[in-house]
Amino acid sequence: MLRRLSLSALAVAALALGYSSVALADPPTLSIRQQATLDATGVVVYVDIDCGAGSSTASLTVQVGQGNNSGSSALPPFMATGAPQVVAVQVYGVFQPGAAAASAILQCGALAQGLTLGATINISP
Repeated sequence: MLRRLSLSALAVAALALGYSSVALADPPTLSIRQQATLDATGVVVYVDIDCGAGSSTASLTVQVGQGNNSGSSALPPFMATGAPQVVAVQVYGVFQPGAAAASAILQCGALAQGLTLGATINISP
């Protein structure tokens, strides 16, 4: 009985180790670049995205806050390439050169996949 229990425990441990070494697909990623560009209508924020393997429809929403001023912009759906890419997002509002905070939400396919809140950005002319 003890030998049977030991073999069962060994089999369970082997299965657990086998499952833990299975390679999973890379999860989607989202990162707001620190440098943003001031223009006549607001600020352009650069966002690094990756929806993971294979192309899919993606959408991206970015918000910027600086003092009492804020703005938000949602891009229409676009094709994510399945590889890392940089997306420039025009956020409309009244901003000045200097520090600001930015947040972003990435949706890959039908699910929200990435969230970055309160990233510090530097707005330059």
